[in-house]
Amino acid sequence: MTTKNIRERIKRQEEETSMSKPIIMVVDDEIDVANVISKTIKESTLYGVVTAYSAKEALEQLSKHKTLFGLGGNQIRLIFLDIKMPEMDGLELLEKIRRDYGEDIGISMLTAWEDEEKWEKATSGFVINYIKKPFKTEDLVSTIDKFFEGDETKMVLNTFEKHLLKKEEFKKNQP
Repeated sequence: MTTKNIRERIKRQEEETSMSKPIIMVVDDEIDVANVISKTIKESTLYGVVTAYSAKEALEQLSKHKTLFGLGGNQIRLIFLDIKMPEMDGLELLEKIRRDYGEDIGISMLTAWEDEEKWEKATSGFVINYIKKPFKTEDLVSTIDKFFEGDETKMVLNTFEKHLLKKEEFKKNQP
């Protein structure tokens, strides 16, 4: 067996294994951040991971992972999505995902910036939570665990409640 055949066989096995696991996609233009998140997820061995470094790559991955031509949903079940990215930001991508794929995919926003407009757009897109950078590994793991335990609706409602509290906070901080 040649080295090329071995590599192909390993790649095929990895693809088969990841197809049987729920897939989580990490979308962040900061390569180091995206890779750290992806590595954290991979270490659990419970999930397949897809990493995209732009909104365009994310849309390609979503299209690639449709099941039954999109009629059966998508193999990607959860997305960690950065807000501030070039070309198409995370909020625009969130809107496009909701329009093209519905609400079946859980989305957790990642950002170093918090403002009222971003919170408003994110929560109107039914995100499961909003993680501020720099993030804690336990926040990522907790988000994944709660989501795959079936707490998505509760997570969306909690995020919306946080949004209302943030809205009040933003109002108090205005001159």
